[in-house]
Amino acid sequence: MKKALIVGTYVNAPYHPFQQVDEALAELLAPAFDIDISDDLTRLLTMEGEGYSLCVSYVDMFDKPFPADAANAVLSFVRQGGGLLCLHNGISLQTDHRLFHLIGGKFTGHPPQTDLAFSPCPDGFLHEIAPFTLSEEPYQFEMSGDEVIPLLAYRYMDTDYPAGWCRTEGKGRVVFLTPGHSIASFRCEAYLAMIRKSAEWAAMMTDKQDFPKNRR
Repeated sequence: MKKALIVGTYVNAPYHPFQQVDEALAELLAPAFDIDISDDLTRLLTMEGEGYSLCVSYVDMFDKPFPADAANAVLSFVRQGGGLLCLHNGISLQTDHRLFHLIGGKFTGHPPQTDLAFSPCPDGFLHEIAPFTLSEEPYQFEMSGDEVIPLLAYRYMDTDYPAGWCRTEGKGRVVFLTPGHSIASFRCEAYLAMIRKSAEWAAMMTDKQDFPKNRR
């Protein structure tokens, strides 16, 4: 069984504490992965040596720099064949410019939380999952310019915005999904199916030939 490390922020999380979300993710992914959960970012430094195939980020560090040694470890982990799945605030790894490029975009702000209709993109590997609506923050992004495959969009004020994408880096794979503001989002069956499928894709548990090549 492949190993997954789920990291988040329990104490002093400015917006999205890890409590409850950690248990929901562990329960969701446990059938396919041997799960470890931590808020200790030094665990990232040994991912390669400990044989992890997947890192799931729910880290909430928008208010401080992401440690350079941890950023080095995440970048090396993915380039050597590891998978990175960032959920909602997990994109806060972006405070290191190299991880902004690794993920493919960065959070720039959001209007007030509201009900958002999410729709899988027809060419992405989530296309078979039904659309769903969640009370979420309408995250908006600056894309890095690195090639991505769109996976998910949301509609806000009659405009469609990116809500998820994936890309490859070296031998590894990266996925970002916007939903996840509160534990309520992790009780939506359609979204849970997206997380599960994204984790399996990032960890290379699904045939690479099933997915399109990167594109802008």
